[in-house]
Formats: sequence, C-alpha cells, structure tokens
Amino acid sequence: MTEEEKKTLLTEEEVLRNMDFYTFARAMNGGDNYYGSYLTPDLISSRMKDINLNPQTIVEDALKKALSNPKSSESTLQAFSQNLEITSMVYKRLISYLTNMLSFDITYVSNAKPEDYKTPKYRKDLDVIDNFLNSFDYKSEFRIVTREMLRNDAYFGCFRKIGDKYILQELPPDYCKITGRWENGFLFSFNMYWFMLPGVNIDMYPEFFKKKFSEIVKKGGAGLTYNPSLSPEDRGRSSWVYWVDVPVNVGTCFKLSPEISARLPYFAPIFSDLIMQPLMRNLQKDMNMAAANKLLIGEVPMLHKETQAAVKDSIAISPEVLGKYLALVRSAINDAIKVVTAPLENFKQIDFDTKPDMYDNYLRTTLATSGINTNLIFTSNVKPNSIETQLSLNVDEQMMKALYGQFEAFMNYQASKLTKNFTFYFSFEGTDFFLDRKQRFDTAMSLFDKGIVLPQKIAASIGMKPSELRKHMEEASAFGFIDTLTPPSVAAQKEMATISAKLQKSNAEKATPAPAPEEQKSKSRGRPRKDESEIGDEGLATRDEGENIGRGGKI
Repeated sequence: MTEEEKKTLLTEEEVLRNMDFYTFARAMNGGDNYYGSYLTPDLISSRMKDINLNPQTIVEDALKKALSNPKSSESTLQAFSQNLEITSMVYKRLISYLTNMLSFDITYVSNAKPEDYKTPKYRKDLDVIDNFLNSFDYKSEFRIVTREMLRNDAYFGCFRKIGDKYILQELPPDYCKITGRWENGFLFSFNMYWFMLPGVNIDMYPEFFKKKFSEIVKKGGAGLTYNPSLSPEDRGRSSWVYWVDVPVNVGTCFKLSPEISARLPYFAPIFSDLIMQPLMRNLQKDMNMAAANKLLIGEVPMLHKETQAAVKDSIAISPEVLGKYLALVRSAINDAIKVVTAPLENFKQIDFDTKPDMYDNYLRTTLATSGINTNLIFTSNVKPNSIETQLSLNVDEQMMKALYGQFEAFMNYQASKLTKNFTFYFSFEGTDFFLDRKQRFDTAMSLFDKGIVLPQKIAASIGMKPSELRKHMEEASAFGFIDTLTPPSVAAQKEMATISAKLQKSNAEKATPAPAPEEQKSKSRGRPRKDESEIGDEGLATRDEGENIGRGGKI
C-alpha cells in the first residue's frame, strides 16, 4: 500500500463518528418504510404464532416449582396453560365454555337532559355512537379478549381504526409488563426489542411504536427519561432502555384478576390434576385390555400325593405329552383366552371384571374441582340434576358477568373521544343461554303493563343493538308493514273459531272414549302449566313420560 493510499483510509474513530449505522441497517433490511429485519412470509407467520401461542411441555417437578413461586413463574404457568389447552380436551372445553357464555348485549345512557333529545347536537352525537357500535365488532373482539384472559389472565392490545373499522390488535404478552393502574384498570409497558426480531414488521403496528422505536434506536435514546408517574395519556414520554410506557390512548390491558398485578392463569390450581390425564388414560387402557382376556387354569396331578417335590418326574404326565395337550387346547379356543396349564382336573376360568370407568370418573372429579358442573361441559350416563345444573350455571354466569365492568369502562373511554356535546355510558348484560334471554325479554315486556317502555332492553334481550331495533321499526313504518297485513273480519274470526272448536272436539272423541262424568269434572282441575325452568327433576320426568295424561293432564 502506497503512502498516498494510506492517507485516504479512515480511522476506526472516524468511521464510528461519520457513519449512520441506523440508516445503513434500515436500507439493508428493506428501505425507508421498514425499521426491522428482513421479511419473508415464513418469518411473519412464525412471529404471528409467537404472539399468543408458546406452549411448554409440563413436567411435574417444574409445575410444583412454578406453583410454589408464582410471582417469578408467570410465563411458565402461562406456557403450561397453553400446553394443556392443546393436550387436554377437558381443559379446552372448559375455556371454550366460559369464553362463549357472555352475550355482550349492549345498552347505553347519556348525560343529556329531557329537552336535549330532540336537538341537533344530541342527534349528531347519537349518530356518532351508532356508527361507533356498527364499526366495532365488540362481540367478536371481546370474546377473543375473554379467551386470552382465561388462558393467560391478561390481554394486552391496541385499539386501532383501519379504514372504516375499529379493531383490537393483540400485543405479545411476553413483551409486556404491568407497571401501573388508572381508573379504568391496569397500565403496562412494552419491550421495543420485539421489533428487532426477524419477521416483525413495525408498519403493521400503530404509529406510536414506529415513532418510539426511531427515538430509541436512531437517536440513541437522547432526551428520553423514565417517569412512570406521568398521567395515563402522557405515559408515552417515559421509557427505560428498550421499555416504553404505553399511553391509554394507544394500548389497553384487560385482566381476569384485577385485584393482583401478577399474571397467573385462573385454572392453575387444577394443573396438577390435569397432568395425570395421560397416566389415567393408560391405566384405563390396561384395564380394558385385561378385561378382554381370560385364563384357563388346570391342575396336573401327581403320581402319588405323598411324593415329595424333590423327586424327579413326579407328575402324572410327561412334559412332552403335556405340551401336546396345551397345543391342542389352544387350537380350539380364541386368542383372548390364555391357557396357563392343562389338563386334567380342576379346570377353572378366571375373568378380569371391569370396574366402573376409572378414566371417566377421573375426568369428572378433576373438572368438578374447577367449580364447573360436569354436565355443562360433556355428557355421559350420569343423570343430570336440573336444579343443581341451573344453580351451577348461575354461579358460572355470575363469575363471567363480573368481567363486563372492564369492557364497559373501555367502551366509555373510547366513545368519550368521539362525541363532542354529550357523554355516553355503556352497559353490557346477559349470556347466550336461552333461559337468560327469555327472562330478560319477559321482564322488559312485563313493564309495558306499568307504562314503562325500555326499547333498548328489548333489543338487548333478543341480541340486537339499539340502532338495529330502531332501523327495523323505522323501515317497517316507512313501508307501512302493518297496513299490508289483512286481518280477518269479526264474522270470519267467529266462524273460524267455531270450526276449530268443532274439529278439536271431533278429533278428541275419535282418539279417546267418552269420559265418565267424574272425569269430565276433573278435567278443569289442576295447576297451570309451569315453565321448564320452574320445575324439578321429578316434574320433568313426569312431563317427559306423560304420566299426567291419564289423569286429564296435557302434554
């Protein structure tokens, strides 16, 4: 190398001072529109799976250690929960049963006064609320949140508007930490290192993360300080190394157990029982295999009863002949019957009787420890008790309805950012069980007699949004739906009633012989028919078997 060439070389210090590594890395990995690493469909798919599925094989010793120190084992217990959901159908059904229970039927009120309801201001804000409810599929999104809460205890996500729709985008829980509280729940911080992993595209996340990533990486964190006591809306200005406090207008945290900040799966106490499922399955298999086999045992007589066992060849038949007899017996019976020895006297058959289904009993006992009635999860030959089943269902509903408060607070906060003149407050109610819907509908309709009209409650009881009910009624009124109906005349109604009565009487006379006078009197007796939810097991059995028909009852 010549002296002239040496003069043109840069020193290491000059390279570090003059070269923009961030610009270089960004250009190498995809240009100005990307802040992370190289992208391929396989990498993106892999990272999407990593967000909410990181199961870990359960080892009993590791489970005991995690349960004994839960505060330091959050990720481990969450990984065990995900593993059980894959390997145990009982646990999967348990999570699914509770997740799909809530109906998320919505109603709302506002701070408007009676004279405000007909003003343009209220109508404008009401249109904003209706558009918000139509643009955000809260039932679908909140069911996903509920499943994650039951699986991992907490859900971290970002509320985003993409096009004309609002969605909740889930963040990887392993890169989130709960670091505060506010009036609507928990606050959390996010580890920006997530965006340095291969296959993570920062453009697929809210603009807030791109801005903070640029400040941390490109600017080297200059001017950034860690101040966790900032207001919930200003938390984005607080960061520590790669951890950034997420403001409430960007991210939200839902938690199943809001009284503690540790993230522990709700059903962690039954993990110790569920890990025995493969063992119990194998034991049941061995029992069934043993029950399918039989043994034939016979005594081989001795030459002389007083002969001692030490005397050679003291049995009454030679081993060669005994082997031929055994082969002959085996050729005449099924493979499931094993011959221990043959012949010639005291033949006995040994059966391996099956005990009650051990595996089924194990599953029911394990599930029962969760507090859930097994008849609500899967069926078997165990007769359900309708009263106990209904009470157990009510307890489950009570537990899950307690989550509505968090979702209501979330909806109130998001709606308050959209309206300008009035504040709207949302309420969720109900479950998807038909008895719950029927009771809510009957309650709303029964208030009509007292002059109390609650159209939102009627809409909620039949699974509709308030705006949907209004639209249906407005369309029916606009098209004159009632006018299109052709009610029969009074004379025609009387004639039809007479004909119907005659037909019913004629059919009854053909089907049954004429009752005695005493039976005719008894037909008008008896209690009114009760709803199925109001009768017990004996009443249901009597109705199913038709035992009251012979005494003048109805089906």
